Amino acid sequence: MDRLELKCVFTHTLPLIFKDLSGMDVTMMQHPVGQGGLFSGQIQLGNAKARWVYDCGSNQMDRLGQEVMGVANGGHVDLLFLSHLDSDHVNGVDRLLALTTVGEVVLPYLSALEYAGTVGRDIATGTLSVTFLEFLADPAKWLISRGVGTVSYVHSVDPEKPGRDERVTEQEGERSEAFSDQDLRVAWPSSAVKKRAAKKGTVQDIAIGGALSVMTRAGQVNWVLAPFAHKPPKSYTKGFTNAIDKVFGKGLTRSAIAGYARTADGRKKLRECYDHFWEDHNLVSMSLYAGPRATPVISTMEMPFNLWKRPSPTLPREIGWLATGDAHLARFGRYRAWSEFFSSYVERVGVLVLPHHGSWHSYNPLLASSFPNLYACLVAAGPNQYGHPDSRIYKHVRARRLLKWHHVSEHPDSGFGYRANI
Repeated sequence: MDRLELKCVFTHTLPLIFKDLSGMDVTMMQHPVGQGGLFSGQIQLGNAKARWVYDCGSNQMDRLGQEVMGVANGGHVDLLFLSHLDSDHVNGVDRLLALTTVGEVVLPYLSALEYAGTVGRDIATGTLSVTFLEFLADPAKWLISRGVGTVSYVHSVDPEKPGRDERVTEQEGERSEAFSDQDLRVAWPSSAVKKRAAKKGTVQDIAIGGALSVMTRAGQVNWVLAPFAHKPPKSYTKGFTNAIDKVFGKGLTRSAIAGYARTADGRKKLRECYDHFWEDHNLVSMSLYAGPRATPVISTMEMPFNLWKRPSPTLPREIGWLATGDAHLARFGRYRAWSEFFSSYVERVGVLVLPHHGSWHSYNPLLASSFPNLYACLVAAGPNQYGHPDSRIYKHVRARRLLKWHHVSEHPDSGFGYRANI
């Protein structure tokens, strides 16, 4: 089928709390890298632009390399978000950093225990690499040595504790005469940031609920990047913790874990701990909402429909994009904390990337009906031994007739994205 692009004009009302910055172009895309994840987004206002990437990895390395090169050719990346540290989500990072500059990397804060679980999983699946072990020992040092200016660790929610509104009070970014009329700046609210001591670059902790705002000299733009991660409940990791303490002793450090993983005996012991006690290796995964805070005026929108089973004359009413990484949303506590955090953006979400490549064990039946303006559910999955995406999820999503389903695979034409002018 030939590529078909449709344009449609929408008329919504933009609240007056944001500056009149009409003519902002927004481009977002889930790239076809196979069993993994690579998303890129960009907002442009005049000659200024801000770019971000969410995850950069795949088990199909040839496809990943081609797509990473395409992303890098777009120039400097302001923010790279890593949902978690499984190899199929991060094994393209080194390549990306070699081809372009990245201003800031944002990833969930992980304890040494959680790093050990990630290493155990990669050992079990045969995907452990020397590069990953170097990264594991000191992620901030590894990233900064490759030109990253800032490494930000997002702190996460414990879903076993009573739910409360985990959100930092949003503040307008600081205005400065150093801004030029062409500048776009993406920044955390100052109340969310706590800097760490670092010899080179900047390392900082981000409080639960911290969200990035986009600023110009004129004021705040109607766009937000809001990450959210879960903290592993102690009840799920107790057995794994006891096994690690028994085999390796208490106080195991990231550097020590990397050292053990370099030896055959160490890898055997880590895998045994993982196989017998790690009940849920996707306990830590950072989701990301990228979109407007308030319904925008959408002037034009372009989206290819060549890969839909049945082309549609309609386009999304909202352009917010919510990526979930490998979030395990099947568990009620985690889903509740996750949905409460994103409640401020629920009406803005037009595209939802389903968790864990369409795994039934990570899917929550409430997902497809939680977003009133949801237009499409995506799954990012290539050849794999797990049966992703699960046919039960496809049937569940397609039962809502107005909701689109799209499988982003390793096929070069399977990517999904759009461009909008707001």
